[in-house]
Amino acid sequence: MANNEYINPEIDREEVLRYLCYRGQKLEDDFSDSIDRIREKTKSVITPRAVYEKYPIEIHEHGVEIKGTNLVLDGKDIKKLLRGCRECILLAATIGVDIEREIRKREYSNLSESLIMDSCATTAIEEVCDIVQAEIENNISKSGMKITMRYSPGYGDLPIYRNTEILNVLQAQKRAGITINSSGIMIPRKSVAAVIGIYNPDETGDIKSSKKSCKECRCYSTCVYRRESGGFCCGNQGIS
Repeated sequence: MANNEYINPEIDREEVLRYLCYRGQKLEDDFSDSIDRIREKTKSVITPRAVYEKYPIEIHEHGVEIKGTNLVLDGKDIKKLLRGCRECILLAATIGVDIEREIRKREYSNLSESLIMDSCATTAIEEVCDIVQAEIENNISKSGMKITMRYSPGYGDLPIYRNTEILNVLQAQKRAGITINSSGIMIPRKSVAAVIGIYNPDETGDIKSSKKSCKECRCYSTCVYRRESGGFCCGNQGIS
């Protein structure tokens, strides 16, 4: 389980602008000031929490069996991600419900601020996941193991309803306050469930990366949020 006390996202300004579809246009001073002010407000409102656990896995023709649970992850993408792995991490993270109330309040009073705050919140939950993944990677590396990138249900061919099963396995409602509705939408809305593979590079070679890249995503050509220079993507990762 993550040490939630130390999950403090910075809410990178450039990432906020990316989610606002900024492409190098000149920013008006008032708009620029609003971004900085709302970034600080977002930091004061969010309540980041995360839980994760390690499980042995077995890959079959029909999917990836998470040993010790009833969960089987189906789809070619997740099998490709976890090929060569003997274990995986199931992860759930959120930034809480208070930020959603703040976003909704601004929808009625100042739509521009609402959009900025929503972009700040999206940036925050991605940073929370990055922080937790770095903690996992640091812990795993002590035993000579490495991790894959994280991968979430709803991307590629991994069904979104697997979010429900991951949250149930992790007891995420009790441990992190994350639930899910009948449509498969997580509550709080700015929440993430994900899978990270663990592999031994001495057995497989260093064939995988924990870094996500927009240019490796099958959605790259059409995604309005893509990073032209590569690097981390927004999490909408489809394995090519």
